[in-house]
Amino acid sequence: MTTADDHWPATLERVTGVLDFEATPVTGGKSEVRAKIRGDISQLPALVGLAAQAAVQLDKRVAAADTEAPVDRKAVLARKDLVRSIADGVSAMFVTGYAAAYRLELARILWAGIADAPRRRLEELARPRS
Repeated sequence: MTTADDHWPATLERVTGVLDFEATPVTGGKSEVRAKIRGDISQLPALVGLAAQAAVQLDKRVAAADTEAPVDRKAVLARKDLVRSIADGVSAMFVTGYAAAYRLELARILWAGIADAPRRRLEELARPRS
């Protein structure tokens, strides 16, 4: 039996695929890795754009090791591996692999957070936190 929301897990994997991760310098000589949306998503359906914004906000929660659901330790560790690979300047091939693994974790926890009511939950997750 299928439901109207069966497309979301695959859609969220595609949405997290438009994320790029870059190191930005912060005070103190350190750098911080942040997710950003690669390219122009303005022509995509509104809910897909909202999902991309939610993924960026969720990345901020994972970066802060937020213990509030849906963030879990597996996602935090995947992000730490990605950050470490970017900071250490390892081969681009490895960074690409770590980024792909982290994108899958983001898609997984994003789906876990919106599964019961995708539209409403996406709106909640996409809202910037202070």
